Amino acid sequence: ANQRLQLERDVEGAKALLNAADARLREADNPALVPIRRAIQSELASLDSVPVIDRTGLYLALMAQQEQLARLPLKQDIEEIAAGEGDTKPTGGWRQQLATLGSELKDLVTVRRHDQPLEALITPQQESYLRQNVRLLLEQAQLALLKSEPKLYQASLDKAIELVEGYYATDNDGVTNSIDRLKSLRGNEVRPELPDISESSQLLKRFIEQRFGNGNGSGGQGGSGSQNGGAQGGNSGSAQGEGA
Repeated sequence: ANQRLQLERDVEGAKALLNAADARLREADNPALVPIRRAIQSELASLDSVPVIDRTGLYLALMAQQEQLARLPLKQDIEEIAAGEGDTKPTGGWRQQLATLGSELKDLVTVRRHDQPLEALITPQQESYLRQNVRLLLEQAQLALLKSEPKLYQASLDKAIELVEGYYATDNDGVTNSIDRLKSLRGNEVRPELPDISESSQLLKRFIEQRFGNGNGSGGQGGSGSQNGGAQGGNSGSAQGEGA
């Protein structure tokens, strides 16, 4: 059971093996086996405290975020420029026409002050690369989830969250929901700490060594005693024959 747990990280399989071992010990009905059964129950209790990971559910949740983020808007999506209602013929003299043009230009031009430099608009190719990069990071997190690699899992989601927060339209409800969901998924434990369940096997091994080891030793002493007795009897018989 301990090998099953440490090598395969199979908590349910280890519990099944411990329960089977306890059933065999119960059938033996030997008071000397009580310490072993006590150790087994303690190990079963420690296995019950190991959190259960729904890897399938987490995997599907990451897949859903891939599909969602592929459709969500970026901060620098190309905006459509509204077209005018149509050309109108200028009226009045040239002074009136110039004044009218200046007024229209003032309506078109807006001056804004920014404390930070503006980021350049990304090209469609860069947008495609960005979305693909986010998708690959989430796929990498899925692989780390299946392989129980927490560092890679968390690092992949950290980078994905960084890209989404930096380049997606965070004023969009769908984007904010995806960010919250990714942060929630990152907080899941993908490789829980496993307890040591080797005590029961060590106690059973010691019990077998003591029982069968003493039995072999006694048998050997009995055999040597018989041999000595036989040798003494043979010697006395030979001495009596010589006396006769």
